[in-house]
Amino acid sequence: MIEAEGHLDRLPKGGAPRLRAHLAGVALTSPDPRRLAGFYMDAMGYRGEWHGDVWTGSLAGRRLSIRPGSANSVDHSIFALPDPLHLADLRGRLVSEKVGVGDIFDTLLSGPAIELADPDGNRLVFGVAADAPATDAPDFPRLQHIVFASDEAGRMVRFYCDVLGFAPSDYVSDEADDLTSAFLRCSPEHHSIAVFRAPRKRLDHLCYDVADWTAIRDWADRFADRRITLRWGPGRHGPGNNLFFFVNDPDGNWIEFSTELELVKGPRETKLWIHEERTLNSWGTAFLRS
Repeated sequence: MIEAEGHLDRLPKGGAPRLRAHLAGVALTSPDPRRLAGFYMDAMGYRGEWHGDVWTGSLAGRRLSIRPGSANSVDHSIFALPDPLHLADLRGRLVSEKVGVGDIFDTLLSGPAIELADPDGNRLVFGVAADAPATDAPDFPRLQHIVFASDEAGRMVRFYCDVLGFAPSDYVSDEADDLTSAFLRCSPEHHSIAVFRAPRKRLDHLCYDVADWTAIRDWADRFADRRITLRWGPGRHGPGNNLFFFVNDPDGNWIEFSTELELVKGPRETKLWIHEERTLNSWGTAFLRS
């Protein structure tokens, strides 16, 4: 019997991440960048400015930019590494795996960075973190992870783990032991990227971390004041054990607010979960992508 490309037996095993990094920025595309930027400034507290038709904002030391294009799409994501040695190590792995890379300069990063594409064509930028301390109040949310939907989830997971150096924290699988979602880390935080099995390749959601349960309440109230409806939650995820709720921005992008995300210290075996609503929300209903 031939196993599916996303069968658990064909996926990377647990351990510790070789990559040390954090999600430092995301660039969204939008058919109406000014409307979308207005949402992030008013509803979420971003400070930003325009350069031509591209808006760039900062919040809690992480960047969001918006440029013309289709809705529900990411132009690129930026990951910041702690020092040039870690960047050189990553570049070496990419060269040995014959992954095409380009050099790029970005003001969010210190010195030259590298740019590449994952198997689904998502553009990724890796560079050394610049010394740019956050100036926002401590109760503002921090961009923490990005999730991609994919019709080739197993292939994506193998690339992120075997090539880039992420470690799989948790896998969720169906009755045939085929992967439905994977949560991958490159720091002690449970995941900085996740991949969900879905009928097509797309952005699934962005997640912002807040301080505690009280902050979840306060941000839900802030959205309520602006007549922005919670689309899912509050609830608690199984993988990561975090509290959460979701809203939609004006383009329909899913935005998650989260707290109490599990911290993973050192190597560990990958936790396995059953593909069911309770896994994605132990408190109630869930949105299953496949």
